[in-house]
Amino acid sequence: MSNLNQPNVGEDFIRFHRIITRGLEVGIRNTNEFLERGSIEEQKREGFLNYVEAFSSFLDGHHKVENQQLFPYFKPLIPDVPYLQLMKEHKVVDSSLKEINSGLNSLRSKRDVISSLKKLQSGFKKINQIWHPHIQIEETQLFQKVGSLDINRDEMIRIQKKFSDFFQKKAGPAYLLVPFALYNSSPEDRAILAQGFPETVTQQLVPIDWKDKWTSMQPFFLK
Repeated sequence: MSNLNQPNVGEDFIRFHRIITRGLEVGIRNTNEFLERGSIEEQKREGFLNYVEAFSSFLDGHHKVENQQLFPYFKPLIPDVPYLQLMKEHKVVDSSLKEINSGLNSLRSKRDVISSLKKLQSGFKKINQIWHPHIQIEETQLFQKVGSLDINRDEMIRIQKKFSDFFQKKAGPAYLLVPFALYNSSPEDRAILAQGFPETVTQQLVPIDWKDKWTSMQPFFLK
């Protein structure tokens, strides 16, 4: 979430874009390396699969929030954004995530590693082809303008919570997604994100209760 003293949903979503962008880069780089090698190193296997699962779920949930919550809210306030184009591009991403998830399921079943990795490579490539111009439109034409709108602090906090609650219902599991969000973020972004979670999440669940479920992803995370 934004700095809680100055909440701004637009800044939240730009921050989410940075998380997804890094996830995409890490996914592409490691998939290509594994294909060149012809296998996934056993010590990286579980972490890589969890990382890709978290990336896919995070991106899918992010786009569902945009399509069903954020765009309808801001369209009357900022009408000149090409919302239809953005939603069409979301469909391309959705199709690519299905390809990634198919490859992921095959890898978990230990079926045809090369063919499965090629599905991941294809899906990542299709997302990467549209990702940067897509988020440039969202950020410059929508998210960067949110702070100048006449939205008071209480209303901004209300929609932050509404969007967050919706995301939690559409994406999961939390024990992978929360660490994925925090540790794909810079220390500065991470500190702001952590403010939006209850202390039980950042002080108990992530470092203790969930640690054995997400720790395999650590080689792919930022320090």
